[in-house]
Amino acid sequence: MKRFEIILTACLALTLVFSVGCSVGAQAKSNAKPKTAGPKQMTLELGKGVTMKLALVPAGEFMMGGKFTPAQAVKLYGGKEAHYAGEHPRHKVTISKPFYMGICEVTQSQWEAVMDAKPYDGKMLTKIGPDYPVSWVNWTEATEFCSKLSKKIGKTAALPSEAQWEYACRAGSDTEYCYGDDKKKVGDYAWWFGNMIDNDKAKSYARKGGLRKPNAWGLYDMHGNVWEWCRDWYSKDFYAGGKNVDPEYTKETKTRCVRGGSWYNGEVHCRSAARNSWCGPNYRHYNYGFRVMVVAEPPPSKPASRPSAK
Repeated sequence: MKRFEIILTACLALTLVFSVGCSVGAQAKSNAKPKTAGPKQMTLELGKGVTMKLALVPAGEFMMGGKFTPAQAVKLYGGKEAHYAGEHPRHKVTISKPFYMGICEVTQSQWEAVMDAKPYDGKMLTKIGPDYPVSWVNWTEATEFCSKLSKKIGKTAALPSEAQWEYACRAGSDTEYCYGDDKKKVGDYAWWFGNMIDNDKAKSYARKGGLRKPNAWGLYDMHGNVWEWCRDWYSKDFYAGGKNVDPEYTKETKTRCVRGGSWYNGEVHCRSAARNSWCGPNYRHYNYGFRVMVVAEPPPSKPASRPSAK
């Protein structure tokens, strides 16, 4: 009997040791801090209770330009070969630094918070509301918005370059659209002529952001809704002679670049590679807007560790 009691006491002691060990291990595990890779989104406070959300776009490489030759594009979408010439030659481009891109196009409420103006008020084919994209703004005004926004937030805000815009639109894809090549699916991601125009002017206007599917990096309406101004001047020969790392065409021409197509355009204009070449910097219309990019600040460097005293 005593032998049994000794064995039982030993078992209970071992159980207690193991249970305490597991408890300590679990506590150590729960107190471990997860490794963070930096913020994937940024929220800007614009004042008047208005915010702007941006998503992190990582640095990387992509193939910039049209996937199909001008002759192939004509068979797929119509038009003339000259309409697609500016998308070639297709070439590899490096975006050397990450940046933040507006998740949606700049809205009317965001414009008013920064500019204290309503350029779209009373204009045709325009729906008024805080969450609708701003329109009727030209390149010069969009650039002024970015300048004022930079001062307000203490960070560098700007229009994206053409290369940044296409890179962000593609979101790692190598196809005609961010989701693939099937133009019949463009309506899942875009407001365009095919799902907007029904001869009813009361329904003909840009829609609120975020109602279609986003691309792989969480950006909405990169295809369609409103054309988006870019920083570059337009040159049809840019791709032939441009640099391959962070390219931007800064030599003055007659027109500025806009990208993405709009609710009033066909699927051909909504392609990731499509370039608009007909808008001067003072042009404004009901289907022209923009989105903002913000320079990603490098993470703070860790202080150098002191050598241990011997």
